[in-house]
Amino acid sequence: MNFVQVAIPSPLRQTFTYINKSSSDLLGKRVLVEFGRRKLVGVVISNSDISEGGYKLKNILEVLDETPLFSKEAIKKITYISEYYMHPLGIVIESFIPTFLRKAKHQKDLEKYHQAKEELISATNLHKLTNDQANCLDSIKSKSEGEILLSGITSSGKTEVYKHFINSLINKGKSALVLVPEIFLTPQIFHDFQSSFGDKVFLNHSGLTSIQRIKVWLAAQDDAPKIIIGTRSSVFLPIKNLGGVIFDEEHDQSYKQQEGFRYEAKEIAKILYKETARIIYASATPSLTNIKKGKDGEIETCSLTKRISDAPMPNISIHDVSRKQTSSGVSDQLIERIIENEKAGYQTLVLLNRRGYAPVFMCNSCGWIAKSKCCDTSLVLHQNVKRLKCHRCESVWGIPNTCPECGSSDFLHKGIGTQQVEEVLSEKLPNSNIVRIDRDTVSGKSRREESFAIFQDPTPKIFIGTQLLAKGHDFKNVSLVIVLNLDFGLFGADIHMQEQTAQLIVQVAGRAGRTGIENNVFLQTRVADHPLFNLIKTGNYQEIAKELLEERKKLDLAPFINLVYLKAEDSNQSKLRKFLIESKKSLSQKDLEVYGPFEGPVTKVGYKHRMFCIIQSSKKEKMLQVLSDFAIKSDTKKKEISNWVLDIDPINAV
Repeated sequence: MNFVQVAIPSPLRQTFTYINKSSSDLLGKRVLVEFGRRKLVGVVISNSDISEGGYKLKNILEVLDETPLFSKEAIKKITYISEYYMHPLGIVIESFIPTFLRKAKHQKDLEKYHQAKEELISATNLHKLTNDQANCLDSIKSKSEGEILLSGITSSGKTEVYKHFINSLINKGKSALVLVPEIFLTPQIFHDFQSSFGDKVFLNHSGLTSIQRIKVWLAAQDDAPKIIIGTRSSVFLPIKNLGGVIFDEEHDQSYKQQEGFRYEAKEIAKILYKETARIIYASATPSLTNIKKGKDGEIETCSLTKRISDAPMPNISIHDVSRKQTSSGVSDQLIERIIENEKAGYQTLVLLNRRGYAPVFMCNSCGWIAKSKCCDTSLVLHQNVKRLKCHRCESVWGIPNTCPECGSSDFLHKGIGTQQVEEVLSEKLPNSNIVRIDRDTVSGKSRREESFAIFQDPTPKIFIGTQLLAKGHDFKNVSLVIVLNLDFGLFGADIHMQEQTAQLIVQVAGRAGRTGIENNVFLQTRVADHPLFNLIKTGNYQEIAKELLEERKKLDLAPFINLVYLKAEDSNQSKLRKFLIESKKSLSQKDLEVYGPFEGPVTKVGYKHRMFCIIQSSKKEKMLQVLSDFAIKSDTKKKEISNWVLDIDPINAV
């Protein structure tokens, strides 16, 4: 009799033994099994002639695959990923399976979704590279595997470098994966690559239907060279003959999954492909982690220091509004600059990291603040739909007629959001073309395509939006950039906050003057004397990064020390605190420092309180082993709280 170990998508950190009555080897195949009272699809990860434990075993109900989805080597790597992130193997391996196949679908059902093979031909309309670009390309092509950081100021032609690299891969019969941080960016880069490489460029992200995604998954397995453009989950695609993985805007925190299986796409790519493909991290504002790795010789580096066509770098100014007149949070002086810029025939970009109309809706009589009952966070007024929204759980609430505390109907709103800025500028410039870009306006494929078309249009207009505007867009005629409400990013306990704020400012400043026109950037603030501004004014991100790294080194903070967050949530706050205090006692030992528990930046979500502990050590292997033992031990105990997770290599405390 044959026994198999099956990885099942379950929160339990173990595999499960089933009886295999068939004569075939099931390693790497999907099987249908009975799990409790449910029937689930799992993956066989090992075979055995011996059963341990003496439990009554169940038979496999059905074998769903004729050929394995995973090789022995792939299972080994996925098991390592599960162990590294301390996440259940069944859930991790499910990330590698498209939604269509997570159900009890037979492999033969996929035949109708196979697309006719088309030959991917070499690009014929690539631009001639500058000397700097050619040198970077040579550095990338010097090896067929390993990691390299391609840093370069905004508009220096990084995309053109890796397009040439991808073209060289195609000529060798190899494929490429290009990852972008946001779905919102996919239309721009997809159209760009299609114009260069034709129809064998595929798009993959969560906004597609399960049928569209299974077609890309099948195409990925073809031997023929292809290019796949996608968001972070595309790193799990089984791409044959993969020669290169490119992380566009590699610094972006969107490459880190923040819920459930909290993987970092760059780490996954390294585990899967470091020895077989070239991994390129491209950014104008590289992560401090990769800059340090480059300086330490852990990864290779190359850089671009000049803009294409010698377009001037933006002039960055600090605009102190502590004693200046404002209209709905926007300096009246800056509004005058917007008016002048439009009269000159140019575009303006106004960045505000707050969607909605106002982040606080309150009673003017008693001070009551509208909060989400489930998340205990301030509800945001959305004036256009006359609703209050929670930006944590996306619940929607009606605007009350009277205050629930005092009965007054005297309400006011504080703070500013993108809708409010849009309203005040519409009043000041009634004949202007004002375009708001945030998650409320760009969700859905048609809206993303419309936004892409608007960006390509050079006619005068005013763009208002959240950090989506800062991410890699190629604006044609932006001469003025204004950043509002950035003060919150300069303070706080999260060590990543200043790094992310500096990256955001430099990135959005880089949207201006890309075609050689004069360009000015104004950072509106009430803390103009903050030391970070002296560096940001220069626009020199390498100097900013150097200063931040020196500060981190003095304080012995990441990336100079290994960091893990133990995050937990429960509806009972005292139980939550007790669990974390006991966990802290269990984890505290030589070479391991544990701090906390602290309240999370978001203290409550979905009726559950959130807290976390910070765990750090200079000895990563020992830390991971201690945490692995802790995870196994905690799993065997009766569940004490609603949920807890070990966030490996975290990027924030949320």
